[in-house]
Amino acid sequence: MAGDVKEAVSVIPDSAVNRADERRVLVIAYYFPPMGLSGVQRTAKFVKYLPEFGWQPTVLTCKPRGYFAYDESLLAEIEDSGVAVHRTASWDPTRLFGSRTVVRFPDESTRRAFSRLSQLLFVPDNKLGWWRPARKKGLELLQGGAYDLIFASAPPYTSLLVAAGLSKTTGVPLVLDFRDDWVGNPRHSYPTPVHRGLSARMERRVLERGDRSVVINDVIRRNLTARNPDAGFLEDVVVIPQGYDPDDLEVDPCIPGLDPDPSTFTMLYSGVFYDAQSPEPFMRALSDVLTRRTELKSSVKAVFVGLLSESAKKLAGELGISDVIHHTGYLSHPEAVACLRAADVLWMTVGRTEGADTISTSKLYEYFGARKPVLGLVPLGAARTALHRYGAATIADPEAISEISAGIEQLYGMWSEGRLPEPDRAYVEQFDRRRLTRRLARLFDGVVGQRITPRQPTRQDAG
Repeated sequence: MAGDVKEAVSVIPDSAVNRADERRVLVIAYYFPPMGLSGVQRTAKFVKYLPEFGWQPTVLTCKPRGYFAYDESLLAEIEDSGVAVHRTASWDPTRLFGSRTVVRFPDESTRRAFSRLSQLLFVPDNKLGWWRPARKKGLELLQGGAYDLIFASAPPYTSLLVAAGLSKTTGVPLVLDFRDDWVGNPRHSYPTPVHRGLSARMERRVLERGDRSVVINDVIRRNLTARNPDAGFLEDVVVIPQGYDPDDLEVDPCIPGLDPDPSTFTMLYSGVFYDAQSPEPFMRALSDVLTRRTELKSSVKAVFVGLLSESAKKLAGELGISDVIHHTGYLSHPEAVACLRAADVLWMTVGRTEGADTISTSKLYEYFGARKPVLGLVPLGAARTALHRYGAATIADPEAISEISAGIEQLYGMWSEGRLPEPDRAYVEQFDRRRLTRRLARLFDGVVGQRITPRQPTRQDAG
């Protein structure tokens, strides 16, 4: 791992990018490279491509502390794009792990316990300690340069509070990005009605402050509308989905530790498991197939790219499928994409829980970009709708072992006959990160066009 990231990583100074034909946006995002995993990629790719469409970003984020994974390849991509990145301290629980420490992903029972404690103590989330240092640095940046817009991505929702406060004080227009629902987030519980009420109030105030809001799917847009039925500002909520970067796919297919074998049917999962997302239903279904059809055991491989808990590995042993499981561990993003390209079938799950219909993970759209058949263990909702339209998906209820077993057998049969399904290419191409960034840039243009002269801050705003 490379040394600590400096407070500001910049290939070109801020002053050099304020050209007459280019506007400037301050991007506020807690999760940002070199942090890894899927939460950083949407913002990082927007930042990569915005300059192509007349917007020069400057990023405000935190100094990397204890986290589950780091990915230097994602940071190198940002540095190569010549974007200024300013990092501040953050007084949040990650400080307990020290600087740039890779933290072992906890088992699900431990994670849930810490999550419940965190949600009891912090509103809206445990990154609230980033608010003050981020606001201080944000004011310094906004007062020192002619920024045309603020763009903030969540979760954590603290980043939206930071952005809304900066917009109120400076009058700079604000665009909000919801990668997950806020009050309706299925991965967030509310210990008391007071906690939920506080979050709902924060959500509404932030939405009222924003000039436009962006969400990743129509389910989240409808939820925001349902919670705020009298709010006219929700007419300006725009869906810009998750996506994939074609540049990332220009790698040779390869799964570390696994030799290419055209006689082996390879199913692959990339990412982590937590909350309702669990490998257990898939593992039990795979065990069922191999128990009934023992002749397949020598020609099937289940690959896990990313973080897999010890309890999951133990379960594989109990089910008698350890010899068909291959775990690569966490890989850099280019290495993970190379694995997607090498597999025959990709599978994903969002589990079954209240609010699961809002989840459409970035993983799914990278699967689309790889143009491989997908086994989707998803309930009704955004992910299932996308999979149907993809055209090369086998869909099962996330907890129905018999359905998942049938899906595995069906895909194996099509693979053995050389007739795995092909996706709808026109549908896939609309999720190209460059195209999505163009849409975001045009939205930025529209916001600034409506507010040519930023409102001057008042004494009341400053207070």
